[in-house]
Formats: sequence, structure tokens, C-alpha cells
Amino acid sequence: MDYKTQRHDLLMKKMKLDKFFTMYLDKFDKQMDSENPNTAVWKLFKQKSTEYNKISQEIRNIEYWINKNV
Repeated sequence: MDYKTQRHDLLMKKMKLDKFFTMYLDKFDKQMDSENPNTAVWKLFKQKSTEYNKISQEIRNIEYWINKNV
């Protein structure tokens, strides 16, 4: 798979996670108490946030290689 295809796939995953966060925060905003972050709602949020950060880093890495190979 070439870099541009990988980048496209990662961007699609990132957009899906963006949509997830928007919908998740709209639905569970009231249940997300910052003083008690040990709930199931927070656990899923943290898991998805970690996944989002990994995808963002992969996108930056691939964009570096795309620019370097141009």
C-alpha cells in the first residue's frame, strides 16, 4: 500500500473518531464529572482518545514521508 492510500485510510478513521467524540460528548457530557474520572464513560473516552492520538501521529509520520519522497 502506498503512502497516499495509507494517509487517506487514516484520515477516514480520524474523521470517524471526530464524529464519535462529537456524538459521545453530546450524549454523555453531564455524566463526565472531572472529579470522578474512574467511570465507564471516562474509560471509553480515554480509550478512544488514545486511539485518536496514535492515528494523528501516524498521519504526521506518513505526511513526512510523502513530502520527503516528492
